[in-house]
Amino acid sequence: MAETVGKVYSTALFELCTEQDKLEKVFSDYSEFQELMKDKECADYLRFLASPLISGRDKADSLKAVFGDKIDPLLLDFLCLTAEKNRADRLGEIYGEFRQMYNDKLGLLEVTAVTAQPMTEELRKRLTDKLSKTTGRRIVLTEQVDKSIIGGIVVRYGNTELDSSVKTRLDKLKAQITNTIA
Repeated sequence: MAETVGKVYSTALFELCTEQDKLEKVFSDYSEFQELMKDKECADYLRFLASPLISGRDKADSLKAVFGDKIDPLLLDFLCLTAEKNRADRLGEIYGEFRQMYNDKLGLLEVTAVTAQPMTEELRKRLTDKLSKTTGRRIVLTEQVDKSIIGGIVVRYGNTELDSSVKTRLDKLKAQITNTIA
């Protein structure tokens, strides 16, 4: 089975970081870079980096001018390489794969918890403890508030979704009533 561009590039970056003992620094810098690139104002810059009409040298020079002293040299070289090889449009995909490898190496599991109101510290701790015990991994919790779920909680990690929201329960009840009547 052929590997994706994201997998090939992220594996190469991950192996280099591990060899050079720069995994933490590069991960941190790459995370900040990705967060910056999500900004609407950076959309033109990403198009510039991904454009096949602009020379690889110009893209690399631009990256060095903008990020040269702000990110680890290993990551800067990697970003320049992706731009020169016209793979800058895949940086998000590459980051996703790299982040997964980083989490796997450190035994981390990213979990999103959606609640109707912000969680209390006690609930947050109970949730992370329970998930950590269940999965055997350390939990990195991201919280979202969505009033439309009315109450309860929706927990997502990997390919798993645990939905005990009031909205889902009401939707199921409505479907049962509709099926009974129909």
